Amino acid sequence: MVKKKIQVLFEDEHYIAATKPSDLLVHPFKARSQDRRSLLRSLKKQTDLYLFPIHRLDKPVSGVVLFAKSKEATRLMKEQWNSENVSKHYIAMVKGVTETEGVYDFPIKTDKGLQEAKTSFKTLTSNDEYSLVDIEIFTGRQHQIRKHFSRRMHNLVGDTKYGHSSINNIFRKDYKFYRIFLHSYQLRFIHPFTKEEVIISSPVTEDCIHIANDLFQFDLTNIGNEAKEN
Repeated sequence: MVKKKIQVLFEDEHYIAATKPSDLLVHPFKARSQDRRSLLRSLKKQTDLYLFPIHRLDKPVSGVVLFAKSKEATRLMKEQWNSENVSKHYIAMVKGVTETEGVYDFPIKTDKGLQEAKTSFKTLTSNDEYSLVDIEIFTGRQHQIRKHFSRRMHNLVGDTKYGHSSINNIFRKDYKFYRIFLHSYQLRFIHPFTKEEVIISSPVTEDCIHIANDLFQFDLTNIGNEAKEN
């Protein structure tokens, strides 16, 4: 089997960003994990670079992931990661009919304890059962989007931890969809070294585009196709 090449979205002397497929860990950080494949290892092998992960996406989630090429670049980016210098945008499908727009601003429990978390969203379209939402997170907590929406009874489609098995089973049966309907389509930040704004975009995956077209007649094709860097 030929391994698919990792899509590099942005690269300069300090950072590199790539699209994470929904079947890969970002980093095999769990000692108990039997899956030795990861985006970090694949990208290192592909680029022959030693890389430092800035953040993570859950394994069943796809989209933009940023890596640094040095400890100093890692430190500087992490210092501003939860500031107004960085914005992170996602597309998700959730259970139920969401409000036109809203903000979830309440703490969530993580492996570091109770942490403040803020998530905003705008509804792109809804039917009687599901909604497509455009999300921005202002913090980067563990499972933040999944926890915020589940607490408001808008569980993400495909989420086996915080979602509904009955809904997930429908999508597995009808669409062969075995992941979370969550895609990180854009990352914006002020570059710590150049002080210029960088915009990195990752097109929504074909499986999510197909479901959105089928259930809502809504085209997600152009989301994440913006300029990949400023």
